[in-house]
Amino acid sequence: MASTSPVHVVSVVGSQDAALLPHFVEHYRSIGVDSFRLICHAGDPSDEGYIHLRDACRSVGVEPLHSHFGPWRDRLNQKLKAYAMSRRPDDWYVVADVDEFHVYSHPVHELLEKCERSGADHVNGCFLDRVGAGGELLEVDATPLWKRYPLAGAVSTGISKALPLKTGVVRGRVELLVGHHGTVGGNGLPRAEGFIQVHHFKWTESVVRRMRHRVDSLSRGRWPVEHYALIREAKAALAHLDANGGRIDVDDPELRTAPCGRDYTDHSLWDEMADEAEGWAWTLTY
Repeated sequence: MASTSPVHVVSVVGSQDAALLPHFVEHYRSIGVDSFRLICHAGDPSDEGYIHLRDACRSVGVEPLHSHFGPWRDRLNQKLKAYAMSRRPDDWYVVADVDEFHVYSHPVHELLEKCERSGADHVNGCFLDRVGAGGELLEVDATPLWKRYPLAGAVSTGISKALPLKTGVVRGRVELLVGHHGTVGGNGLPRAEGFIQVHHFKWTESVVRRMRHRVDSLSRGRWPVEHYALIREAKAALAHLDANGGRIDVDDPELRTAPCGRDYTDHSLWDEMADEAEGWAWTLTY
C-alpha cells in the first residue's frame, strides 16, 4: 500500500451525544482510522450532558481537541470543524457528525490513494438513514447499531426533503459548506471511483425531543435562523411521525427502506439513491 497523508476523524459532539460516541469511535477504529479531532459543545461547563460526554470520551480513550460553550447554530458547527482541520491543512479528514457512520466501496486508505494519484481533494457521498424494525424510534444502548436499526433508506430526504449529499472525506485546506453538504470549490473524486454511504443514525428515541427543541429555539430566536429549511424540515418530520403513531412509515415506497447490514453492497436500492442524490448537486452552486 502506498503512503498517504495522515487521516483523522473530525466531529463536533454535542452534550446529548454521549450514548452514540462509543459506537462512533469503535466504528471508525474498525475501518482503520484511529486519530480523532473531537470538539465538544455544550451550553456551559456545568451541563450534566457535557459531564457525561467527557466521561464517554475517557471511556473510549479519546481526548477532545477543544470544548466550546454557548448557544448552538449550524454555522458554529462549520467553523469549529474548520478550526480543527486548519491546524494540519495538508492532512486528510473524515468529516462526520456523531450520528454519521461511513461505509466505503474500498478501504479508506485505498480511497485516499486514489485521491492523491488523481489530485482529488475530497470525496462525496449521501445519506442512508438507519431505522428500527417497523419504523420504531429506539433508544441508543450498548447493542450494535447495525443490529438495533436493521433498515436503511432515504428517510430524511423522503420525509423532509433534506439535502442528502455529504462531503465525507476532505483535505484540511478545503472549505466545507454548512453541514458539510459539499465544498466551496475543490476537486472531488468522481463517483465511479468512490462514493460514500453515510449511514445516518438520526432516527432514534430522542429525535422528536431534539426536533421540537430545534423548532422552538429557532422560532423564538434563541438560535439564529441561518437557513429557514431547518425549521421546515423539522416540522415535516414531526408531522410524519404524528401521522404514523410516532413511527416512520417504512412501507412508504418514497422512503426506500430495506434491510441493510454494514457492507457496501447490502442495500438493494443504493445505486438508485446515489443517482438521485447526485441530482441535488445543482443546489451547491450558490
